[in-house]
Amino acid sequence: MKQLTLLWGGRKQAVFLLDEPHVVIGRGRSAHVALDGNPIVSRQHAVIRAELDAHVLEDLGGANGTFVNDQRIGQVRLRLGDRIIIGKHTLRYEESTPEAVSLKRKAVDVDPAEDESPATVQNMPAMTPGKRGGPPPAPWQMTAEAEGGIGGSLTGGNQERTVAASKDELETLLAQMKVKSGPHVSIMRKGKIDLVPLDEPPILIGHTDECRIRLKGSKWFGRIAAAMDKDGGTWWIHARSPFWNPVQVGGSKLAKKRKLTNGATIVAGDLKFRFSIGEQ
Repeated sequence: MKQLTLLWGGRKQAVFLLDEPHVVIGRGRSAHVALDGNPIVSRQHAVIRAELDAHVLEDLGGANGTFVNDQRIGQVRLRLGDRIIIGKHTLRYEESTPEAVSLKRKAVDVDPAEDESPATVQNMPAMTPGKRGGPPPAPWQMTAEAEGGIGGSLTGGNQERTVAASKDELETLLAQMKVKSGPHVSIMRKGKIDLVPLDEPPILIGHTDECRIRLKGSKWFGRIAAAMDKDGGTWWIHARSPFWNPVQVGGSKLAKKRKLTNGATIVAGDLKFRFSIGEQ
């Protein structure tokens, strides 16, 4: 038996046992697996069908598509470990565990009026950063609304219409989801959140050009405040110039080094950011 592990912002929300032969993923009452609060998800967005000893995922042709391991799909045979991206949700296809909840007897209320006709789809408002038609920004330049990513400021699951995103908006959302799947920091800048992937440690924090996380001030007289590095499976933050550039972790001053835990808050210079280990 297999299961779907539902993730939002990298955190586990639910685990569903794939014990029904035909599992609809979507929004509201017309889905076995409801991704509410996610307005770019169609009411009936995708379906997973049991075929002998395997499962086949099929996109149902809505406005915003279904992605598996960063690739848009029409229909695909699922393999263990596959990551299904639908809007701002991730679903992992895995071997079943005792915590999985059965989908048997899950009523699905299919209303013929709840289709993806033009009347039920609206265009997504212009997003930041970038303009429609331009290339999506690099992952460390992307802005995410309150950690929700694209569409994060829109309210969700019970609205009448599905929000249609442009091709560039979907590409940017996919890049955001990829960053969030692994270790990263979320930096608050002027009311927005930038996502910085921690993909090539050490990650330097300071004023110089080599710093991935730049602080205000001249690079000629500035210094490196701290460095984030990984030792085995553990992330650490090391103070580099504690007197010139004091850093705080969890509200207390960083003197030498400290182990980083998921959700740890770091303050360096004018920046405040949060460490995340990614999907759990």
